[in-house]
Amino acid sequence: MASPNIIIIGSGLAGLSFSLFLTRLLPTASIKIYEVRPSTHPSTSGTINLTPNALRVLDHLGVYKSISPQGYNFDNLTLLNHQFDFLASIPIAGISEFEYQSLRIERRIVHSALLQKVMEYGRSRIEIIYDSKCESVEESDAGVTVKFTNGGSTTGDILIACDGIHSTVRKSFVKDPKDFDPKYTGQISLGGNISKSQIQQFNVNNNPYPLMMFGPETSTGANFMVWPYNNSGDQFTFFTTLSKPEEDKDSWKSYSNSKEFLKSIMQETFLSDGSPWNEMVKKTIELSEADSYRFWPFYLHSIPEKFYSEKARIIMIGDAAHAMPPSGGQGAAMAFEDAETLAYSLAVAFNTIESGSGINTPHGHDILSKWSNNRIARMNTIQEMNKRMSDMRKGSSGSTSGVLFTVKF
Repeated sequence: MASPNIIIIGSGLAGLSFSLFLTRLLPTASIKIYEVRPSTHPSTSGTINLTPNALRVLDHLGVYKSISPQGYNFDNLTLLNHQFDFLASIPIAGISEFEYQSLRIERRIVHSALLQKVMEYGRSRIEIIYDSKCESVEESDAGVTVKFTNGGSTTGDILIACDGIHSTVRKSFVKDPKDFDPKYTGQISLGGNISKSQIQQFNVNNNPYPLMMFGPETSTGANFMVWPYNNSGDQFTFFTTLSKPEEDKDSWKSYSNSKEFLKSIMQETFLSDGSPWNEMVKKTIELSEADSYRFWPFYLHSIPEKFYSEKARIIMIGDAAHAMPPSGGQGAAMAFEDAETLAYSLAVAFNTIESGSGINTPHGHDILSKWSNNRIARMNTIQEMNKRMSDMRKGSSGSTSGVLFTVKF
């Protein structure tokens, strides 16, 4: 059995998942993960929505049963208008049809569960090196070399780029790097946290959570979401999607550093004189603590023709390959799918002796090409769904077809 040296850039959800699948499928592989963050803060904050296709992958890794009781499990999404009138209840998951419910959960819990699995294998199987920012990447017929901003370097047989939407690795090998620079979509997501006890009295019809409320066409606040994220359902995250002009990096940073400013944007959007929004939305913003607020500007980059380099020494997964906004709730799911399917593909390539072992062989290139083509086809489908969801969130359509589209995974 082959014993390739695998370099992974990024220890987020994609990087950790891939390392776990590969060490199980190709136990002779030596895996090193390089992470820009310090070991004391290995994960980002906030909550994520995990659909059945994401949870299926996590179940294959053996972490689903441990995280499910720590998040909010649900099957349906309740749609309301801005006056709190009921529109529809849309099924987006369910054990009978999908084998899993959907799960809203803190990102750190999922990351911690994956990290714990990695630690169980020990450093001899998977090693994580923190405080390591990738500066440049060079590949040759013999392998790939990574240089870091701290002056260090490493060489391996294959590099897996899991370094996100602003991937340094992606820039190192695509033909025209600027063509794949992230581009602002014109939208930001903005929100915070609040407890159920503070706002439940304003859910006048006791509508089941999560709630998605659509604003009038003339309102700048096109939607408002209220979503439980813990198992008991007594802690909520709330958020909206707003159209905003692009800011420079320092200005975006100032948004994050001023929680009161973020809350003021919500107040101006939903609490102005003559606001058409219902009392639950108004009270959620009014009673929420500014310290809980956060925001994300939505950036996308073009999907390349393939997810690997010419010499097949560099492979991209997750946001490095195909960033997408959270409107369809599929960002993490696509990264998990990438990780599992790529690990299986590499295991086959390295374990096929009769056709030449390894990825840098005709057989290996064929396997990688098929994997990449299948993933790109999948991304195109998901991007179309995201567009429909984004249009719906903007208030450009009163139909629920965008939500219904999310059911078919």
